[in-house]
Amino acid sequence: MAERHRSEDGRRETEEYLDKADTPPQQGRDGGQVERKVGTRDLLKRAEQDRPGATRVRKSDEKSES
Repeated sequence: MAERHRSEDGRRETEEYLDKADTPPQQGRDGGQVERKVGTRDLLKRAEQDRPGATRVRKSDEKSES
């Protein structure tokens, strides 16, 4: 791993390049119905199976959202 070299004068150069504006919210969907459906399906799957694997969003979950 490369070694970090700190400046000797104590300047924080990163702050000079960062914008002071707040970042926008990262909400991509309203409501959260899809997350609830997938979460419920995941809980049921984990209760019934020994090795359940990943639970993914299905197209039918997204279609019923609108």
